[in-house]
Amino acid sequence: MSGSFDPVRANLEWIARDYASILVTARAGELDLPTNGTRWTNRQLLFHMLLGQRITWMVIGVMGVFARLPPSASRAWASGMAATTPLYHRLNWLGGVLGGRLFTLPRMRRQMDALTARILDFYDQAAPADLARGMTIPPSWDPYFTDSMDRTGLLAWAPQHYQHHRRQLTLSTLPNTEPPHLFDV
Repeated sequence: MSGSFDPVRANLEWIARDYASILVTARAGELDLPTNGTRWTNRQLLFHMLLGQRITWMVIGVMGVFARLPPSASRAWASGMAATTPLYHRLNWLGGVLGGRLFTLPRMRRQMDALTARILDFYDQAAPADLARGMTIPPSWDPYFTDSMDRTGLLAWAPQHYQHHRRQLTLSTLPNTEPPHLFDV
């Protein structure tokens, strides 16, 4: 969408800029403090926020595959995934714990920048039909998932997920910024 404001692109760009700003300004002594409303520390939640961007990138491809199959294929997949929701939530939590321990802040920033660049590259090159490809999703996995999502919905989910967890950080240096249009996509 050259020449006009594109809220999808603006929100995705904001994630990478904001994440970099958080990582650069975070005080080392606060990274291992508890967050607000999660069992993660700030460092672990920052990794989980990166993981949300990784999930966005991976699901773009998964949606492309399922969109070419009969709708019953993604319904069956989502039903199976919904049945594993308790395990998913435990593994999701453990992923944040391990990632927060294994990844340095510079590594997290590099990965966020690289993932966001890939997502934006896909978005910039995608035809409207590519963005409309979707599938059935298990809404029990995330409060911002819906029963059926297309890639445009997924790209709107990414900043919602990010902003939700950003509000749970307890860093005193958290930049006072908001996404351009969080719910306008």
